[in-house]
Amino acid sequence: MSEVLQLTSLCNRMNVPVLNQPQLVYFLMELMPGSAIGRVRLPLNFALVLDHSGSMAGEKLRNMKQAVKSIIDQLEPQDVISIVTFETRTQVLVPAQPAVDIEAIKRQVDKIRDGGGTNMATGLVEGLRQVSQRHGPEYVSRVVLLTDGEATDKEDDSRRLADQAGAKGIPVIALGFGKDWNEDFLFDLADRSILAQAGSRMGRADYIPMPDDATKIFQEVYQSMQVVAQDVNLTVRMVQGLEARRVWQVVPMIKDIGRGVIQGRAIVVPVGQLEKAGAAYLVEVMLPPRPVGAVRIAQTDVTYSLPGRSAQREAADLIVQFTQDPAAQQQLNGRVMNVVEKVQAFKLQTQALDDAEMGNVSGATQKLRQAVTILLTQGENELASQMQQEAERLETSGEISSEGKKTIKLTSRKTVRLSDGEQE
Repeated sequence: MSEVLQLTSLCNRMNVPVLNQPQLVYFLMELMPGSAIGRVRLPLNFALVLDHSGSMAGEKLRNMKQAVKSIIDQLEPQDVISIVTFETRTQVLVPAQPAVDIEAIKRQVDKIRDGGGTNMATGLVEGLRQVSQRHGPEYVSRVVLLTDGEATDKEDDSRRLADQAGAKGIPVIALGFGKDWNEDFLFDLADRSILAQAGSRMGRADYIPMPDDATKIFQEVYQSMQVVAQDVNLTVRMVQGLEARRVWQVVPMIKDIGRGVIQGRAIVVPVGQLEKAGAAYLVEVMLPPRPVGAVRIAQTDVTYSLPGRSAQREAADLIVQFTQDPAAQQQLNGRVMNVVEKVQAFKLQTQALDDAEMGNVSGATQKLRQAVTILLTQGENELASQMQQEAERLETSGEISSEGKKTIKLTSRKTVRLSDGEQE
């Protein structure tokens, strides 16, 4: 296995029944940094754009500052950081600079006080300006936006700035703190910032439910910026007769990446930048009838670049055995099925949201309860409990709570744990 990048290609059934009709199978493709690159990363160039309006007073502000300082402590001298704060006014607290004097940067963070409204667009203007100064292929550039409320200026101004960030190739990571922010708006900002990089996994929105969660979520954001390879492209070439129906990104976030990546008998995913945590994709495939025997049904290729090196390539074959042995047919790949179940739970939750918005309360309730069953079998007890509460709320009030919507749209997208997956 490669010490640079490890490519794994799996099918949920390595022993496929011989049938007279097409059958549904799942492919899982995983990309993981090997030992040669897993301990290094590209330098960061990021701006923290932080809401310190009056609603951030008290515990929220204290925990936000603590979370920010925990990231600063982990930076290397080659990283570039800037910090912008906004309320009614905007201030460039730390202009873009190498993370050399860590203590001086943290002292600036300690000076943040609450007050004023939530004029977000001017904060984004400054954040994007600071990052643009050093933006280039030698850096991982991001704007990290945190807010705990709805913008008091024009939302369309912030949307235009997210569009500009996307055109420059600078993703916006949008963080909502507490319960009073607009999840649709923050999701839109994150999505707009990656439109110029179709298929990219880099745009992100996240949810900080309680002040105590701030450090954990900031650490997840910091980890998402640990990039080890660039220009990553994944291609799955299938043999004649196979039909890909749907493709899901499943690591680091669950996301339907649409049919645009399906090009005939090939699936082409522009991954972009690869994080230390790796990437994984799940494909629904219709497999045509075949006689008994082993068949290579697909080949997965990944190309990528590393700093100072020419383009690299890895490949993996996907071979299945068509069999009439009932015992062999019952064997499923536990790792793949674990991912399939996570995707199914997420689909049920998002479909429940759609049903609730259309007034189909019974349909939404049923889907939430089905998601609860899957989540419990996955060991996601906390998320299952939240969804159970939302199902009960739906039955009594006919609505999903604002907090429930945030959890479904953001928290439930996370592939929290992928089991090691034994053959079952």
